[in-house]
Amino acid sequence: MKLRELTKALAQGKDVRWASDGYKVYWDGDMISVIYENNGFNCALDVSEVERCYIKEELESCRNMT
Repeated sequence: MKLRELTKALAQGKDVRWASDGYKVYWDGDMISVIYENNGFNCALDVSEVERCYIKEELESCRNMT
C-alpha cells in the first residue's frame, strides 16, 4: 500500500491493518499510529512501514473467492 492509499482508506473508515491482523492502523491526531490489539502496545507508523499495510475486508474477500 502507498501512503496516499493508506490515508484515503483511513479517511473512509476502513479497517486498515499492518503486518498482520493483530495490528490496527489508526489516526492519532496528525500521526498515523498502530496498536497491537492483544496487549495495547502502540507506536507511530514510519513511512518505510506503510507498504506492509492492507485493508482487512479486502484481503478477506480475496481469500473467500478462492
